[in-house]
Amino acid sequence: MHKLRVPITATSDRFDADDDRWLSQVRLLLEELGREAPVETRHTAGEPGAKSGGLPEVVLVIVPAAVGGIAAVIGHWLKNSRDRSVHLHWEEGGETGKLTVTTKNSDNAALQAAVEHWLRSRFRGGEGEEEPAPDNPSADGDSVG
Repeated sequence: MHKLRVPITATSDRFDADDDRWLSQVRLLLEELGREAPVETRHTAGEPGAKSGGLPEVVLVIVPAAVGGIAAVIGHWLKNSRDRSVHLHWEEGGETGKLTVTTKNSDNAALQAAVEHWLRSRFRGGEGEEEPAPDNPSADGDSVG
């Protein structure tokens, strides 16, 4: 079965990266994502002078069947606060790419369709059928929202 390891980070325009309130919100996102796909973590040292140790580096281990659920979790989490962003990265076969998802200029349905299309497109040549691109032109770029 084809699996893709996708590092994921979340950022906020409202909170500092080491703010305990923000860290709590990101932990909730990671818990929800962990219900959809395996999550690998690598603990990193906190920034000098930071209030907390921060979050570990997180990698989603995605299979084609989990894409819809992952997109739904990200969309729902972003919908709860307009100051959030999620950053997904991939590297496969010498190619790399990233997707930054925000909800500032995108409705939830378009956002979810774009994230799902982007994740599914990473599986070209793998198991599972790739779905056609959504009718939303923002899905063709590397930034949504």
